[in-house]
Amino acid sequence: MQDIYDSADAWEADFEYVKSHIADLKKFKGTLEKSGKNILTCFKEQEKLERKLDKLQIYAYLQKDEDTRISENLALTDKISSLYSQYAQITSFVAPELRNIPEEKLSKYINSTDGLKIYKQYFDDFLRQKKHILSTREEELLAMSGNVFRNFSKIREALTTADIQFPTVKDEDGNEMELSYSRYRKLLLSKDEKVRRGAFEGMYSTYEKFKNTSAATYDGSVKKDIFFARARGYNSAIEMSLSNDNIPIEVYDNLIETTHRYLKPLQKYLELRKKVLGIDSLHLYDTSIPIVEESDAKFPIDKATDLIIQSLEPLGKEYVEDAKKALNSRWIDVYETKGKRSGAYSWGTYDTHPYMLLNYNDTRDNMFTLTHELGHSMHSFYTNKTQPYHYANYSLFVAEVASTFNENLLMQYLLKNTKDKQERLVLLDKWADNITGTLYTQVLFAEFEKKSHEMAEQGIPLTAKSLGKAYMDILDTFYGDVLTLDEKYELTWSRIPHFYRAFYVYVYATSISASTYLSQQVLDGEPNVLENYLDMLHNGSSDYPIELLKGAGVDMSKPDAIEHTLKLFDKIVTEMDEIISENQQ
Repeated sequence: MQDIYDSADAWEADFEYVKSHIADLKKFKGTLEKSGKNILTCFKEQEKLERKLDKLQIYAYLQKDEDTRISENLALTDKISSLYSQYAQITSFVAPELRNIPEEKLSKYINSTDGLKIYKQYFDDFLRQKKHILSTREEELLAMSGNVFRNFSKIREALTTADIQFPTVKDEDGNEMELSYSRYRKLLLSKDEKVRRGAFEGMYSTYEKFKNTSAATYDGSVKKDIFFARARGYNSAIEMSLSNDNIPIEVYDNLIETTHRYLKPLQKYLELRKKVLGIDSLHLYDTSIPIVEESDAKFPIDKATDLIIQSLEPLGKEYVEDAKKALNSRWIDVYETKGKRSGAYSWGTYDTHPYMLLNYNDTRDNMFTLTHELGHSMHSFYTNKTQPYHYANYSLFVAEVASTFNENLLMQYLLKNTKDKQERLVLLDKWADNITGTLYTQVLFAEFEKKSHEMAEQGIPLTAKSLGKAYMDILDTFYGDVLTLDEKYELTWSRIPHFYRAFYVYVYATSISASTYLSQQVLDGEPNVLENYLDMLHNGSSDYPIELLKGAGVDMSKPDAIEHTLKLFDKIVTEMDEIISENQQ
């Protein structure tokens, strides 16, 4: 992290600089309507502070995630969060003042002021949402309310990670162990049905004890979304959420409707699971154990890096060379250490290269995680290299395309280069499981979010009972008679932290659909697809995300990419069934 700050003192120096200069922005209050020069100067001074804020924030969080046991690291994140809140309050006057400038006058300022034209997309987007910008005082109040409304997520986190006490359950050897989230996931991989069921009962019986608290917390979070939507004059919470990226609600609805037309392949996959497991009744807790037993193959970081680089060759020499640099220049915190945050991510600032956090342990899954995070890092690297600061923060709608695109290339490369049918079956099972989790499951979640917000907007109380019924109705639609739906699964909504960041999980489904569609075209050598895709990686947020994807060659307002991915899923399941049937002969 020395590329961000070489010492804690350097961090503190920048923190004090920003803290002491935020108030300087008040001098622009009441002046933006007077000239384009005032607008430009205000933007430039904001950018100067925001770039430092970005560095302060990312350094603080990287430090914390490196060792969560160190209280000083946590203190840094608290300090920067408060500073961000202060910055938001002081700059809340900017949007209302720009809104009050007549469009003809603002257009004149943009065209006659050197330096303002590069903000064209910013102003286009601003004018598009102009009617939803409130008065200076109202915007200030909404900015001040941010810390208060974030408490619903904090309450949920405190309840589920600190206050809840899970029971002890038995593992495969009959040993008693205290249940936890990581142990729950591990126990669901057990070959022993009693172990899987015991883990399920232990987890969900515990959540059942807190279902009313969970419902009240989620109800507050949903009402928060509705409050902001109504305060800004939107027709619904989903309209407000999607409006930020100029995504039509039809894209969201199209995703759900198209997926519903292709539920039979999902149910066929589950039937195959029943067949392989040799059970008559399949429960959701039986759907995590792999259909095919993973091989003993190990993928140490050097081997994984070589395979990833070879799989990326279809993206061209420049991409490959830049990827090598990313993988070999200490951009990555590779291995698990005591106190280190779990999981993986890619994050960085406009003024530094991206960083990747991993907890690598030589598995095939870890290799796919590495290429996934590398996709994010390359996207950021190219965007920061080509775009001005205000277009560098690209939308999640395109971000997950870059990461899953790399996963698709790696999967296709491994399948192409194995002659072992058992190894091929392992890879196909992983691919099917990935599409199930990233597309089908996220669409299920997206449908529940839409339903729960509609219920609240119609005045229907969000209780444990009403939320449970809504969730179970959707589960029943997706899985039909293939699964035995235990009653306690109606509590699943209370386990999903993503629901506290409304209407974003759907992008995982649109992204894997777009990347699967585009990566196949690149592999097939379709004209201009590679160039157009690489352009998207360089374009940041210089256009609306759905337009960036159109430029790359995929229109997510249409069902094509989703249908392509779900038809591919059907083919994967069919081939798996054929190989398994051959093995059983």
